[in-house]
Amino acid sequence: MGAKFALVHPIGVASMPDVRRFDRIIQPASAFLGAVVAGLLLMAPLDLGWSNEGPLELDLLVLNMPRAAAAGAMFAVIAAALAVALGRRTAWIVSFGSAAVLVADHLWNLNNALTGTLITVNYIDSIFGGILLGALAVAVFGKPLATAAYLIGALSSIMIGDLTSLPSPGGQSRTLIEWASTGTPPIWLVLATTVALGAAVLMQRAEPVAEDAEDESADLPIGPILAALLLVVATSVATEWFVRHAGTPAQAAIALSIIVGAAVLAALLLPGRDGAVVLLVVAVTNAGSAIIAVPRPDWSAPIPFIAVAIGYLAGRRWSVPWAGFAGTAVLSVFAALTESTGRADSVIPIIGIVGLGLLMGYCFAGPSAQGAPSTVVALAALVVPCLVVALRGSSFGRVAYSPRWYRDPTSVTSAGPGWAALAVTLGCAAGVLLLYRMRPVRTAPAHLPNRALTQLSASA
Repeated sequence: MGAKFALVHPIGVASMPDVRRFDRIIQPASAFLGAVVAGLLLMAPLDLGWSNEGPLELDLLVLNMPRAAAAGAMFAVIAAALAVALGRRTAWIVSFGSAAVLVADHLWNLNNALTGTLITVNYIDSIFGGILLGALAVAVFGKPLATAAYLIGALSSIMIGDLTSLPSPGGQSRTLIEWASTGTPPIWLVLATTVALGAAVLMQRAEPVAEDAEDESADLPIGPILAALLLVVATSVATEWFVRHAGTPAQAAIALSIIVGAAVLAALLLPGRDGAVVLLVVAVTNAGSAIIAVPRPDWSAPIPFIAVAIGYLAGRRWSVPWAGFAGTAVLSVFAALTESTGRADSVIPIIGIVGLGLLMGYCFAGPSAQGAPSTVVALAALVVPCLVVALRGSSFGRVAYSPRWYRDPTSVTSAGPGWAALAVTLGCAAGVLLLYRMRPVRTAPAHLPNRALTQLSASA
């Protein structure tokens, strides 16, 4: 018998290496790249190089961008829920397929952005970017290194897209701070992401069968889908209603109440205390939109990646959601008090983006959700333009930072967005207090199996 097994690999022929050791590198790399591409497509999809299409086409595009972002957010949650039910390998395949569609779309429309197609291209990018973001969350969930890479990539890219500066007139010299508005993500990054995701799919053949079989035994998570639908629709309707009207303080209070109320109800639709992440993210999103972020020097471009990573590591070591709300309240007050001096000194924008990055990383690592779909619901709250963005755009009737979507370094500012963000923070903190009182901590019996991917099933 021993001789028989000795002849399986003839003398002089090397045995096949264990490909699973490469998976430890491929999975985090593909998760990071995929999250970066998805985040950029959802937050900064407008290439201002298309300005030769005419003001009417660009106006229609900017008007539809909040709805496209909302559609991408919903598809992200639906993709995550379906991937939970179908299994981890399916999640990797869907992620690769979404990236491949994005490559085809970008190659097809490269130098071919014809009049009338800009809105369609934007919706395609947002929808398949959302599918990539949602499926990838399930693919890496439960793997600490890959999950950290995914979250840092997603949060950093969303932050970069949100903090993008409107290019200076003429467009002769593009700074790094204006990079996202000149066509993101670049085609080479989408191609590299597709290759990395393809390699990750091939690596799944070496995964243990038992692990994937456990993933495929999950039910379809209904709670996260309903939570995302409620939150996304309420935020989109309230912000668009606000900018279509005069934007009075009373109307702002109504819109704020609708958004915070929807966030609380969405948190209650999620199992356990997963909703705390969503409420914290809603508060951070409004505070981050209130800060003065431009202009700032080019050397500050890597700050989002560094700050998010530090915040994430801090949250993993010290998980206190009230610290996140305290930081968000401080950032909101900072935004309100520096609105008149924020553009006089680049220190103010840098302080703001450092604080925002730390809070974004912390809120996804501190009171972390127990299932991938809940995490994606929280990411969806980051993607959909919030009340503060509507406040900034009320003067020109759009849910945007400027008539051309991105942050304008020369626009007139006020303290209103900062105080509104503080009100949202207080409302969300009250929602978390209610959630914690309704759902006290319960210790799971030791004999129950660990089914992290199925915590958000319909049977929960």
